[in-house]
Amino acid sequence: MSVTGSLLSIHIGGKRNPGTMSKTIRTTLLSAPPDFTASEHRIAAALLERYPSLGLLPIAEVAEVAGVSAPTVFRFALKLGFDSYSAFQQALHAEIDAAMNSPLSRMDMPRSELSGEPTPASMLDRLTDSLQDTKAHFDEAAFGRAVALLSDERLRVHCGGGRYSSFLASSLAYSLAYTRPNVALIQPDLASSWGILADIGPGDLLLLLDFRRYQESVIEFAATAHRQGARILLLTDEWMSPIGAFAEVVLRVHGRPYEVLESSVPALALCEMLVISMVSRQPELARQRMERVEALLHMPPARERDEHGNRREG
Repeated sequence: MSVTGSLLSIHIGGKRNPGTMSKTIRTTLLSAPPDFTASEHRIAAALLERYPSLGLLPIAEVAEVAGVSAPTVFRFALKLGFDSYSAFQQALHAEIDAAMNSPLSRMDMPRSELSGEPTPASMLDRLTDSLQDTKAHFDEAAFGRAVALLSDERLRVHCGGGRYSSFLASSLAYSLAYTRPNVALIQPDLASSWGILADIGPGDLLLLLDFRRYQESVIEFAATAHRQGARILLLTDEWMSPIGAFAEVVLRVHGRPYEVLESSVPALALCEMLVISMVSRQPELARQRMERVEALLHMPPARERDEHGNRREG
């Protein structure tokens, strides 16, 4: 699977600027709106299976793959809010470009935020706005399911992130390990963690952070773990990682306080919310775990302990 082939996050709307919209075609297709007809469900399934490459093909080829007529595909694009099938494809191209752009490439684009030095107040305002945007689009039901998974002490939790989100995964794993058992930080790629992946199965929860530019090695690791029966909890952005196509629970952060550099503030807030809510749901489990960890951290050096682990007298 190519990087381009694994990236599809299409903003709905033919007339509006895709960059200002938060709901994606991927999200719509995955949620399978109740007013989709049987033919539209077939189109949606075909687009998801070959996402985004199929949507870039001529309408007749999409119709052939989905087993419907070309006019049905055209009406499907209209139903998603586009003026035409070509508008659908233009939005798809724009979103692929947006997802693929690196911070370095965005430096060459004209940005009003680069015209002057930002003040601390203006930067805090932008970051606050991104948190408010995340709040406005927050999926409380999905969050509740995520907390329930993390509160299940029978599950082994493996936290991992991509190149730019591994530090968030590390922080989240540290906090979870302090408050519940069976938590580990992993590097989610086959080259580094083949031994871990070989053992992952139905009793495991893979908690992954994947933000644009979505990392192919993380996607492949998640897909393999999913095939082996692991449950997937994904933290991603408004464009949504391709892992969202098979994750059990998807939590997304919104808002782009800066065009050039992505902010980790909304994602960090979401990580802290998960830990706080898990502790609130399982206070006794968290208390026992923290007591155990603190006892280990305050254990005397080995040379000063007796056979029971207590400090030697004298």
